Amino acid sequence: MWIASPGENGRGAVSVPAIPMEYGVADIITVMNLGWAYAPASEGDDARVALHDVSCYVPRGGVIGVVGPSGSGKSTFAKALVGLIPHCTAGTLTGYARIADMNVKSTSVSNLSLRVGYVGQEPWGQLVAETVEEEIALPLENRGVAPDEIRARVDEVLAMLHIEALRHRLTSTLSAGELERVAIGSAIAAGPDVLILDEPSNTLDAQGRDDLFAIIDRMRANGRMTTLVVEQRTRALARHATGVFLMVGGEIIRRTGADIFEREGALLESVGVDVPRGDGPVLTLADDEPAAAKEAAVVFEHVGLRHPDSAPDEPPALEDVSFRIERGSFVGVVGANGSGKSTLLRLLDAQLRPRSGRVAVAGVGVASRRTQQMARLVAYVGQDPAATLLGGTVREEIAQGARCGGVRETESNARVNEMIRLFDLYGVEDTPVAHLSSGQRRATALAAALAARTPLIALDEPLAGFDVRLRTRVLDTLAEACASGATVIMASGDIAAVDEYCTHAARLDAGRLVGYGRVARDVRRAASSQGGAR
Repeated sequence: MWIASPGENGRGAVSVPAIPMEYGVADIITVMNLGWAYAPASEGDDARVALHDVSCYVPRGGVIGVVGPSGSGKSTFAKALVGLIPHCTAGTLTGYARIADMNVKSTSVSNLSLRVGYVGQEPWGQLVAETVEEEIALPLENRGVAPDEIRARVDEVLAMLHIEALRHRLTSTLSAGELERVAIGSAIAAGPDVLILDEPSNTLDAQGRDDLFAIIDRMRANGRMTTLVVEQRTRALARHATGVFLMVGGEIIRRTGADIFEREGALLESVGVDVPRGDGPVLTLADDEPAAAKEAAVVFEHVGLRHPDSAPDEPPALEDVSFRIERGSFVGVVGANGSGKSTLLRLLDAQLRPRSGRVAVAGVGVASRRTQQMARLVAYVGQDPAATLLGGTVREEIAQGARCGGVRETESNARVNEMIRLFDLYGVEDTPVAHLSSGQRRATALAAALAARTPLIALDEPLAGFDVRLRTRVLDTLAEACASGATVIMASGDIAAVDEYCTHAARLDAGRLVGYGRVARDVRRAASSQGGAR
């Protein structure tokens, strides 16, 4: 049975399915036969179907985890629930979606946002206010909340997220993890009926993830807030979710409980979903001297840096950092949000210059070079992959990466095809990167960096949003590059990846190097081979 519903902005009519009786009034999200096809990227291209016949319902107060392989439609589904699809994206929407008593198709994004909080995969693109305090207050001001109540609520949100110290910080000075916390704070400040988060673990450290789910549990208990979390890192979902949707190929193929991680672990692993087992790994460093490298590929000597737009009372981004990285090492840079990981990597290709000390790559002092001059030595990909892409097609971007690394034209095509195969970019290789998903843009940026085959590869959270299969493929490729003589420096909150793949790790805390050495996995393996306990 079908019923008529007003079209967008009340004009015209669209056909939507009637809601069957099993979708009760207690369901705050109701989705029936939802489909979405992105408009063709260019004339002559076909529309790209991202959602197909999606149906589900979410009870009020639930915590739903949405999992699935890369490219399965999870982010598209989240955007459809908050109205970014279809109101802000070209394409064709079919079926029906209702959230917090609002028909998504006929309700504006601004009206949906009054009752639905949303944080996407790229929080740096969502913030609009100058300071942290102003950003969190903004949704309350838009609702006409009294100033005294705004101040009290901002205080409460800052305390819940443990970011009181960031209150007066300019958002332009924050790390990606800090930006994620602020975006979450803004999303929950007005007490939404529904909170939708897309891959929050991409940028949050372990403490941030714990804080987030503590807040979700608290707001669920106090106000029956419903939460939908899209995630690749599933450990927290296994503990906190009341339900799980498994998406594959643009469809929800399982609507079940969090026990799916135990009950159907084999199915999840077969499609590339992480299945948490036991406690998470604890990264241990061997007791090596920081300056023990025999053939230094990278040298940091008493490096200090303060961002130009930071306040005088803010601590420096880096302070007296000294260590040497041996050629062929695979180095993981770890630490809490705001500890200086991204800043450290941006020094390597002269995006930033130290206020004190010296940075050298392959014996070249970076301070006297421009970023373009470092391109033959350093391939860099930051947390925002769009910042390193030029706007061409996938194939063109990868070819440009190869050219930056000095690869001859005769070899370039083979290198491009190799990267397309590695990152599963078949089908979009001739698509402009502006029309790609966030994960596909990240894959393209990484492909361009690896195609360059530079002596040093510097990657900031390169595994964000990747499923287990693509994550493993990328890490294996990086390890092979190191075995061939390249050096890789990877800032990552994925401690399991660092523990399993990296030869060395640097640990930062509040801008200071608090540890550098070999990952103790090598020590454990040596002990195991001699009969010792692992």
